[in-house]
Amino acid sequence: MIKITKKRIMILFGLIIILISCFLFVHFNSLNIKLVGNNNVLEVGSAYKEMGAEAFYGSKDISDKIVIKNNIDINKIGSYEVEYSINYGNISKKIIRKVKVVDTERPNIVLNGDEVVYLTIGDVFDDAGVVATDNYDGNLNDLVEVSHNIDNTKEGTYEVIYKVKDSFGNEVSVSRKVIYRKKINITKYPQIAVLNYHFFYDSELGERCNESICTDVKDFKEQLEYLKENNFKTLTMEEFRSWMYGEIDIPEKSVLITIDDGGNGVGKDNGNKVIPLLEEYKMHATLFLVSAWWSPSNYESDYLDIESHTYDMHLEKVCSGVTRGAKMLCSSYGDVINDLKTSISIIGSNTAFCYPFYAYNDSVIKAVKEVGFKLAFVGGNRKVNRFNDKYRIPRYVVYKYTTIDEFKKMVN
Repeated sequence: MIKITKKRIMILFGLIIILISCFLFVHFNSLNIKLVGNNNVLEVGSAYKEMGAEAFYGSKDISDKIVIKNNIDINKIGSYEVEYSINYGNISKKIIRKVKVVDTERPNIVLNGDEVVYLTIGDVFDDAGVVATDNYDGNLNDLVEVSHNIDNTKEGTYEVIYKVKDSFGNEVSVSRKVIYRKKINITKYPQIAVLNYHFFYDSELGERCNESICTDVKDFKEQLEYLKENNFKTLTMEEFRSWMYGEIDIPEKSVLITIDDGGNGVGKDNGNKVIPLLEEYKMHATLFLVSAWWSPSNYESDYLDIESHTYDMHLEKVCSGVTRGAKMLCSSYGDVINDLKTSISIIGSNTAFCYPFYAYNDSVIKAVKEVGFKLAFVGGNRKVNRFNDKYRIPRYVVYKYTTIDEFKKMVN
């Protein structure tokens, strides 16, 4: 018979405590919870993607019993916690994911006005400034730092640098070139012809064109021959713009060739009459393209500049009480702006614009200026000088019945 002593009772009690502790330890630690993924940094304003957590009791997956509490504000910079908790078998556990909402995006800064400004020595540089915005701070215009080394008494190219930093230290800068040139004597200045063509056909191939604004290839070739033999300079649009703005002089025997629309005979995929002749005679022209109708890639050539004739507003008989019912004249100001911006984005230039059907009004001219066009062309059948209104530049229309003698009068 085993004698029960106090010592033995204590030992037995200790063993029981150990067994209970082991059971509780095994039981408690049979429940495990852990984070999934590493979504700990979030850009302000972006969506938070919940990666979740996993929970197991022994080998049993009980992840569906996890309760998630989330106080993240994606629109506010700061540190947040996502709590994942679970209660199973009278055991409760939780785990925390720490999430930081940060701003690493640089502000956006856009130049007002031209990227390159041409001035005459002595002129004061009138800074058009910039518009600076940030995805978190909003308008930063008051924080823009401007620096430059302009000396308006000396000819040269200067740089104006605009720099801005948001409240989280993200910085961005843009620059504008300011070019000072010597004053050009414009007391004597040429008056030049701007020629306006539309469609082309080849009668020798049996082709026909019933519109008066069509030009036979043989006539166009004869006109180019005359320009070449008489040493005329055919201007690029950039050369014409620079001349109109008093930045350069041009020979008195200069001419600007323009083509409207981009239709029959102009592009490589719709007749291809013009480009081969321009390249053969090494003469420049500018196409005013309706960019909703044809792609600029249809007209690629070193001798053919492409400018805007609207994206999709070359439509007539749409409006009442305006010139030719031109759509542009009765569309809302916002629609006109959007159309012009679309055209610019496709063509990649806002140097020059041509009004559809030569029709314009004050609202249209305002829109053309607002999107940054430097020049705009109409009709008028008279020569151009650099003192003309830059947004009503006249052109001679070349018709099917225009004779070579009439052509010579236009350009001379």
